[in-house]
Amino acid sequence: MLNSPSSQISKSRQSLSKTAAQKPAKHNLPEPFPADPLGKRLCETFPYRWQSIVADSPIDATEKAAWRTLTRYPLRPRTLLNLWQDAAQLVGVRFGTTTSYALIDLDKDGQYHPSHTPGILSTIRATLETIGIYRTILIRSSWSGGLHLYIPLPASVPTFALAVALKQCLSTQKLFLYPGQLEVFPNVKSYGKAGKTVEYNAHRLPLQPGSGSTLLNDDLQPIRGNLEQFFGAWDTAAAGQDMEELGKALVRARKAHHTRRASRSNKIDSWKQDLQSEMEQGWTAYGQTNQLLKAIACYGVVFASLTGEALALYVEEIATHCPGYNQWCRHQHEIRKRAEDWASAAENHYWALGTSPKRGRAPQGGNNIVCFNRQRAEDAQSRIKAALLELEARGELPDGTTARMKAIAQLAKCSFSTLQKYKELWQPQEHVIAPTEPASTTLALPSEPSTQAPKAAPAEELHTIPYMKGEALASDQPPSKLPLDRKGEGPGRGNESFPQAELLLSETTVPPNVSPPRTAKRDSSQLEPAFESHDLSDMTVGIRHQIKHLGWTVAQVQQFTADNFQGKRWAQLTQSELPLLLYRLWQFNSGEY
Repeated sequence: MLNSPSSQISKSRQSLSKTAAQKPAKHNLPEPFPADPLGKRLCETFPYRWQSIVADSPIDATEKAAWRTLTRYPLRPRTLLNLWQDAAQLVGVRFGTTTSYALIDLDKDGQYHPSHTPGILSTIRATLETIGIYRTILIRSSWSGGLHLYIPLPASVPTFALAVALKQCLSTQKLFLYPGQLEVFPNVKSYGKAGKTVEYNAHRLPLQPGSGSTLLNDDLQPIRGNLEQFFGAWDTAAAGQDMEELGKALVRARKAHHTRRASRSNKIDSWKQDLQSEMEQGWTAYGQTNQLLKAIACYGVVFASLTGEALALYVEEIATHCPGYNQWCRHQHEIRKRAEDWASAAENHYWALGTSPKRGRAPQGGNNIVCFNRQRAEDAQSRIKAALLELEARGELPDGTTARMKAIAQLAKCSFSTLQKYKELWQPQEHVIAPTEPASTTLALPSEPSTQAPKAAPAEELHTIPYMKGEALASDQPPSKLPLDRKGEGPGRGNESFPQAELLLSETTVPPNVSPPRTAKRDSSQLEPAFESHDLSDMTVGIRHQIKHLGWTVAQVQQFTADNFQGKRWAQLTQSELPLLLYRLWQFNSGEY
């Protein structure tokens, strides 16, 4: 049996008993279970009923259920059984601090489903045997065809330790967890902060009447069975697990998890692991080609010390052998050209580890690693501004501070703490767009020539402020004619500006369902200041100006954005892509598209 985990469970139970003894007696009254023995077994098998989820059964069996969380009180055992028996309702539960089961979810449209990867079930089961799990139960979770692989245990174990062990076990065999692909319940949840409780992810209960859930054999064929057959298979599977081996695996996994968290302080190792993880997971959906090719090229330059033709071949070779390439990559016909573009861009932007930097001058006493904190900060600000723009266009921007934070955080995929850092971008009292003033046509008179001798130029090298954009101008280049297609070099310009804008412009197409502009010629006064300053506030004004003159709906604008940026939404556009969106809108507005 378990050694260390058992002692943890014992201590946990003792602690809970002491806490319960201090509470009023009314909280210790046990909830009555259903009279039906199978219903009672169902409630005992899934005992954690806080934050349960419920949904109405979809009319169309292929549609996803609209789940909602019950936050006011836990479900009572008899209520749980009633919901389970109701064919018009769906119900699901979460996990407590200990659990006597787990399950692996294989999404129907994911690459790990047997219909896409034959033999994957045998691989998963063989992987689980390495930590003492020798018996599983396979069911179809719903009419959609997704699979749940249940892992019954004969005794309760710490929930978090089991979640970590399953994740590490699967990832060791290159089976990576990803929402909509491969998921494990219980999940490795984040730690609660400031007294906030973080719940484990919820899963639907098995074999609900009318839900399409049923037992399956190894050939994925339905087996006629009910709760009685399910719990019979449950007892057989639980008796076949090696709990001593599993207990050792839980201790190792928990120790490795803490070690990995501590080692993340090393930025080089963390960066390398992130790039390796991206390459190992490969494609999981459409629209990921550029991001993956960038990661491969970056790794080839920094950690493999490749350059030139060898780097381009490396990018192409790794990309074509990544998981999901044949299914999700839409650029297979031009993968060679794409690999060359990203190899060239990465070689100009990064440098091999331990060599002299190519951009700027390395700080004294520092290393040659690219500072990503500034890039992440700029990316967060760009997403916040884009989310604000989209909410304004929809007319869904709340007036209250809390409601506005929730809406922006959800759309921009950022936390409340990030929003607090940049509250000047979204706070209601500070989010004011000043009207643009017409440029003055009066020129200043030239001053009298000075009779004093010019001061000697300083001998020291001059530098711009770190957040300043651009670089030194040539003597014959006026400030108002800065090129827009330069590569992003140096802090503040981001790393999303390559390949060049010409390539992106040549690939965009006119959306078929967007209405034509109302007039053939539009005012470009809102476009020029935005492009000359390259500032997001001007960019926002310019984009809104073009959309207003086109008279488009939100759906038309979203379709236009998706067609021009490989399926992206506004909130997903990077800082360097917003000027391109403004330019394409102006082209369409002026009839030049």
